[in-house]
Amino acid sequence: MASALVDVVVEKLVGKLLEEINKEVSLVCNFRNDFKWLSKKLTNVRGYLTDADAQSAKNASVRSWLLDVADIAWDAEDILEECAVQSQGTSNESPQSSCVCAFSYSQLVFRCKMARRIKEVKDRMKSVMEDAAELKLVESLTHSEQPSTSTSGNVNWRGSPIIESDSKPVAIEPKVEEVLRLIDDSATPVIAVVGMGGVGKTFLMQNLFNKINKDKFEMKIWLSISQTYSLRKLQADVATRIKLQAEENSKEKLRALENLKEESQADMASQLKAQADEDSKIMSKAEVVICGQGSEVQAAQLIHECLTSRSSLIVLDDVWRATREDNLISALGLPTGNACQCKVVVTTRSKHVCSNMHARVYEVYPLSEEESWELFCAFAFPDCHQNQPPHQLEGIARQVERECARLPLAVKIVAASLACERSSMEWESKLGQLKAVSYTEDPIMQILKLSYDSLPPHLKPCFAYLSFFPEDAKIEYPYLINLWVAEGYVPQGEDQLDIGWRYICHLQSLCLIERVDDIYDQEKRMFKVHDLLLDLAISMSKESQCVFSAEKAFQKGPIVQANSRFRRILMAKKSIGDGDVNAMARNRAYSASRLRTLSFSENGGIQNIPEILLSSAKVLRVLDLSGTGISSLPDCVGNLKLLRVLNLSRTKISEVPECVKNNKSLRFLDISRCPNLGRLPEWIGELNCLEYLNIHQSFWIKYNGWMPKEIRKLVSLQVLVTDGGKELSVEENGFLRLEHFVNLVNLREVRIYVRHEAELKSIEDGILVTLVKMRNLTINNSVEGHANEGNLPPLSDKMLAMKDLEYLFLSTFAMPNWICGFSNLMELKLYRCHCAEYPALEMMPNLIKLYIWTNALCKALPKGFGKPGGFSQLRYLEIDHFSVLEELPELEDGAMPCLEILNVTYCSRLKKVPRGLELLRRLKKCDFKETGVGDMFEEGGELWNKIKSNNPNVRIKLGY
Repeated sequence: MASALVDVVVEKLVGKLLEEINKEVSLVCNFRNDFKWLSKKLTNVRGYLTDADAQSAKNASVRSWLLDVADIAWDAEDILEECAVQSQGTSNESPQSSCVCAFSYSQLVFRCKMARRIKEVKDRMKSVMEDAAELKLVESLTHSEQPSTSTSGNVNWRGSPIIESDSKPVAIEPKVEEVLRLIDDSATPVIAVVGMGGVGKTFLMQNLFNKINKDKFEMKIWLSISQTYSLRKLQADVATRIKLQAEENSKEKLRALENLKEESQADMASQLKAQADEDSKIMSKAEVVICGQGSEVQAAQLIHECLTSRSSLIVLDDVWRATREDNLISALGLPTGNACQCKVVVTTRSKHVCSNMHARVYEVYPLSEEESWELFCAFAFPDCHQNQPPHQLEGIARQVERECARLPLAVKIVAASLACERSSMEWESKLGQLKAVSYTEDPIMQILKLSYDSLPPHLKPCFAYLSFFPEDAKIEYPYLINLWVAEGYVPQGEDQLDIGWRYICHLQSLCLIERVDDIYDQEKRMFKVHDLLLDLAISMSKESQCVFSAEKAFQKGPIVQANSRFRRILMAKKSIGDGDVNAMARNRAYSASRLRTLSFSENGGIQNIPEILLSSAKVLRVLDLSGTGISSLPDCVGNLKLLRVLNLSRTKISEVPECVKNNKSLRFLDISRCPNLGRLPEWIGELNCLEYLNIHQSFWIKYNGWMPKEIRKLVSLQVLVTDGGKELSVEENGFLRLEHFVNLVNLREVRIYVRHEAELKSIEDGILVTLVKMRNLTINNSVEGHANEGNLPPLSDKMLAMKDLEYLFLSTFAMPNWICGFSNLMELKLYRCHCAEYPALEMMPNLIKLYIWTNALCKALPKGFGKPGGFSQLRYLEIDHFSVLEELPELEDGAMPCLEILNVTYCSRLKKVPRGLELLRRLKKCDFKETGVGDMFEEGGELWNKIKSNNPNVRIKLGY
């Protein structure tokens, strides 16, 4: 009886096992067809997503369907990429054929696993296609095999468009003057600038901050306050800025001390020496705070001591909440009081935030009707005469402008979205959308959402991905583009950096992202996102299973349904530590199996990343641990076959973790500013997909020159960011030499330091011939014997093969006449370059920024300086250390029509400003520093008033 029962059970088990085996065999046998079907269907689905996107803003059912389809598309893409990566290690065939046809045991296991996942995706895809047919999204969707004809983001723009300033000030100057009057009031140590989001508080303070010079305040500190700030981190930021400005002040005093030669100036010398010593003491105290020594109270005390004796302006921008003491100012250690020389300005949306700060409140209100119209026209009709609308659009344009509630941010974004539209139908459509906005809710967020809804489909995920960055972050454009590429938002091809840059320019033209720092600098292009737009990006990202809340990610209990798994976890600047990360790893509701992006950036309390956290993250594309305290990575990182972006900058690593050499898909590696990093490993050359490598300011690499020659194997490398120095020219065996750069034919950005005569020949016969894709190039000549500036080497005109060059820095070379042949050059820096006569730089059609540091043999500026028609696009001109220059050529009407900044520094013989300076009507800043101009060009004098009358907003700085 028992035996018979066992026989029955065994028979059933064998039967089930055979059934399962047959299923597995069937799946494996059909793997080739299923793989091709999935690949083709993914292309179709992407097209359907584009077609349905326009309906999603109006239909909740469509939005829900789109999220389901996007989720399936991500899973399908993961499968295809895993197959492609698997094939690269097993065959020289194409990815698809090798992964389909391989029959080794390991490949058979892999195919079984992939076949099951493909079947699951097929079932889900058929289900959503049936839903689409019911929703009538796409006619005959379940039978159609043709992808949508909509574009996926391929654009026809060529070259990098000129970036105009984002700021077009309207009615800002009177507000600046009102706040300045409050600052000048000795009885008002604290001013609170209050207003609703998007009303222009930060823009107002930026204009005021830039207008104030050192004659008024010895120190100026700007601090952006995020919603979830760490007081200790803010104190370190304040101390960092104090230290930097104290260093600058000390250097200026020591330079002035060196120039005092007469005995009668002994008292002044003693005073300067005492001030320099005081600066040193301040730097020492600030360093203690920066290093994190002591408590918050002790740090506040040190900051107070540093600032008490100095006239200082401190701006706390965008304060959302008070500290436990209900006074952020005292918690930071900022001195206040009538007897104090420190002035604090707080910008906030709520008066309640500053209720205990004893602040004088200045409210910022929406624009007047006339001001709002002026700002609207500046962005909607930038190419029209005096920014006035065409007659046929004026009526509808005024109606659209009135719907923006006179809030500057809303006005700019709506106007920019219509800037290229001359069809009244498009304007009518926008007006209808704006009229539907409910003013019982937050009107500006609804208006911003409308702008997002009107974005082209390929830009929507790009904008949403801006949520990757924390509040007030400065975004480096190569990093942003590589994040987009890692997620598949930029089409495949050799020009992904170009396409990504055009996406950035498009978002900027719509005022959804803005340029920061030096907007004229083509080498260091950085951006930021307004906090309201960041809120919008976060809202859009949450729809794609993105986690931002530390509390949700780290609590011990289940946080979501068991079948819900995250795509992105972004925990930048959350003040979390190892305990939080371990809690997250132990959380059963957390699963990394579908995780694409993981960022713990700027959380210095994290010292270790537990292996369990990443061991199942098989499809991870982005891992950002920058600014954390980690010194190593778990070995399982080497199993992340799809990893494309790895950011370890500002960490404590002493070597590049060896597990990284297994990340064959890696495109972006940032190990910059790692003070303990000793060298690059020889296996770095095995990362044959690497396109971006940043080792900038990694201390031991910089000073020991440990750069292996295996870097020459990185044939995909496009950007190599270094400090320059020994690492590019050492001669010891096994290390990189200049001639090795010949292999890096895809390089677009590099800094080359020449230290030997033989290397000059290497440059001319190698690098200048092969690196024809170069965009940003620095060549610094440090060859001994060239200290005699009359004996500078020339450069070969073979450089003209770099026809796409946009940024060029030349140091200590003979100035070539053919340099004007770089028709796409946007920024040119010439440092101690000899020429008896400058070439016709004024004829370079796209030159935006020109910097000239001359040597003793240069006698005059380029001939076109001051002539009509010359330097037609120039925005920024700096003339430095022109020792023989006694006067600048006269500026004729029509000369340099776009010039906004003119800096003339360390020209000791210069006694006069150029005649005709008042004719530069777009001039914003004019700086004559360390010249003799101050005696001839006094504030309030005839020439000063003449310039101000033609250009009232220009800022003029004089003195030594």
